[in-house]
Amino acid sequence: MILVKIGYLSDAKGNLTNLVNATRLEIIDGTKETISLAYGKISEIPRLDVIIGRKFLQGEILFLKNYADFLIDDDHLVKYDLIDLPLYKEKAIYVGAFGGLASFKDVAFTYPFPFRDSSFNSAVIFEILDLDIIRETHRVLKVRSKVYMILRDEIFGGIDPIYGIKRLASKFKISTIKEKNGYWIIEGIKIK
Repeated sequence: MILVKIGYLSDAKGNLTNLVNATRLEIIDGTKETISLAYGKISEIPRLDVIIGRKFLQGEILFLKNYADFLIDDDHLVKYDLIDLPLYKEKAIYVGAFGGLASFKDVAFTYPFPFRDSSFNSAVIFEILDLDIIRETHRVLKVRSKVYMILRDEIFGGIDPIYGIKRLASKFKISTIKEKNGYWIIEGIKIK
């Protein structure tokens, strides 16, 4: 008998949702286990065969593919659409997007990041609002380094930028917020 580990991301009402709105992960593999995702989310997700949710953000898709062989959004397999980010030329560590430093261009990494403290001069976080990821990004950035959180506007399938501002402000001083080509770019600075 082959058991498949399936994880369902759900909100407080039990509805399927994306990672940013998930409050629990129900794992079924012959038995049922529920994991709370109330605060940090990524650190609580074990390796699964399938993760099922609804309306995944593109950054979540790329990152969650490190935790499961398949992602299912409602009733279809998820694919990552290559998106031309407004800051794609930035030399930085990229979280939730293709690209990054030359030596890490094709490396997929998970939580916790496999980098030393204060290793990078800047970071780009694309459509991942998880507090664990924001804390890890803070850890690997040097003091006075910049972080850019990029979110697609709600009109284009993204999320309310206020939510991103609140999340990023938990670890970084917000310096600028601007809209460019349907994306919100929230810039923060690591103070200490």
